[in-house]
Amino acid sequence: MVWITVALLGYFFNAVAAIFDKYLLADRIKAPAVYAFYVSLFSLFVLIFIPYGFGFFGWQSTAIAFLSGVIFLYALVALYTAIKRHEISRVAPLVGTVTSLTAFVVVILSGSLQNLPVFFALILLIGGGLLISFDLPLRKGEHIPFLPLATAGIGMGISLLLLKQGYEESNFVSGLIWSRLGMFAGGLSLLLVPVFRRQILGQAKETMTEPKRATSTGMYFVLSKTCAGIGAFLIAYAISLGSVSFVQALSGMQYVFLLMLALPLSLRFPQIFGERLYFWDWFQKIGAIVLIGAGLWLSATSGVELLL
Repeated sequence: MVWITVALLGYFFNAVAAIFDKYLLADRIKAPAVYAFYVSLFSLFVLIFIPYGFGFFGWQSTAIAFLSGVIFLYALVALYTAIKRHEISRVAPLVGTVTSLTAFVVVILSGSLQNLPVFFALILLIGGGLLISFDLPLRKGEHIPFLPLATAGIGMGISLLLLKQGYEESNFVSGLIWSRLGMFAGGLSLLLVPVFRRQILGQAKETMTEPKRATSTGMYFVLSKTCAGIGAFLIAYAISLGSVSFVQALSGMQYVFLLMLALPLSLRFPQIFGERLYFWDWFQKIGAIVLIGAGLWLSATSGVELLL
């Protein structure tokens, strides 16, 4: 199935972007809302796709896609809050798993999940994502930021389900552009919140007083958002081809990519990445990858495209 390959590529680029996000939030940009604000500005680059099929397909489909982007922007604020507080390789898969569970609940409530192999494939993918996200048992003194994690995951799940509906009522390019315009509007709305406005304006003043540091920060940000943009585009395209719940269930694979990237970086920058894996951790992660692999095989043979 083409959507599986597209989704996996998208999660790889998301993993690279997440590494940059962790570095910038830990060392360069102090407030998650500031980072989300700049991400919303960067999202306007999607306008380059206007000549390739953008159009207006009615107020309802436009509003759905637009609202999807607004919700996604606020979910990003929660995501960046969690990333700033905890290890990136824990946060990203956990948020992806919560997003998958959100989509899974919607699929169950809508009655779309009636194929038993499809059901088991989804369970394996989500179970593997959960297992790969936690180091069990939780270590003493380890505090997982559950509130921002849950907020980010649920928000992203709702956003992607709305985006899928927007695709069905318009087309891929139009749904994507209207959703990114919603992200831009959501970013501007952060300026209406006093605490966020102070943080954003404060970061702008700091940027003007340290031009050299601002230039290097900008370069890292562009690299991060270029990878994130490619990843978001590929995942959005995979959703347009297949199932929201299954594409999100594949997010457990992002941990594998993150682990490959973060472990060597943790040796060079332990104060930023700080990955600590012991024998049981490796055993657990390998078991999770086996579950995800089994879920991938089942999803590739079970007609997943019929689902939400």
